[in-house]
Amino acid sequence: MKSLSTLFRNCATTVSLIAASTVTVGLMAPSASAIELLPPQDLETEINVGVTGSASGCLDANKCIDPSFLPWIKSIESLVDETSGTKSRLFIDILGETDSVYDGGSLGTANLKAKDIGTTPSGAWFRPSETNADGSVGEEQGQLEVGTYKFEFTKIIPKLTIKYFDTESTNSTGVPDFIADMLEINSEAMLISGENPVPAGEDGNVFSQTWTDVSFITLKLGKDTGGTGDGVDFQLIKDVPEPGTVVGLGTLAMAGGLGLRKRNKKSDAS
Repeated sequence: MKSLSTLFRNCATTVSLIAASTVTVGLMAPSASAIELLPPQDLETEINVGVTGSASGCLDANKCIDPSFLPWIKSIESLVDETSGTKSRLFIDILGETDSVYDGGSLGTANLKAKDIGTTPSGAWFRPSETNADGSVGEEQGQLEVGTYKFEFTKIIPKLTIKYFDTESTNSTGVPDFIADMLEINSEAMLISGENPVPAGEDGNVFSQTWTDVSFITLKLGKDTGGTGDGVDFQLIKDVPEPGTVVGLGTLAMAGGLGLRKRNKKSDAS
């Protein structure tokens, strides 16, 4: 029969191995990468966000998707923007490339012109478009990027980064808890990086915020000053773990147990 001291010594060795494996897992934990909450980069389209004026909810029914087509997004609702007084349309646009034209017939034509190449980031962006009260194209024909939208996600997103492009006015862009009666973020979410509201910057600037534990969020973009204003495009980016080689606790503990059994057999044989 094994002595109690031998039993305790073996137990202590096992605990040490498990503790060591915990440290190993921590050291080998995968780093984070990010995915944009957008469809493939070559898709330019309008998103149906509930603006009235057409049966499809979009200017052009042939270039229209439902918000649930986007990864991790359950719904997007266009709200009345404080500065324009109307709901805005929402497009996905690849900035800096060719113009994107949406013919809405009696609602007018939105011509989303490609921005100045010198101040335009690459990739696809959410692009608001201010409208008139009846849902028709606004006074700048799709060029006034102003809007307020409520995003609901299919799951709680542990870390959500929002990139804003070309914010040039103060107290007009961000999560609108800076506007009375418009705090639209779930109670668990916290801002861990960046400022809210987004500060004014130089022409063509990109500013980022990061929020944790987000189940829904409302974003206020740009500012309508009557005819012209501050237009802002944005991206939503979810941090995800990268696949990596991680040795699990069970594997290391099992290896430790095999080592103990081998040592015990040698001890018994002697």
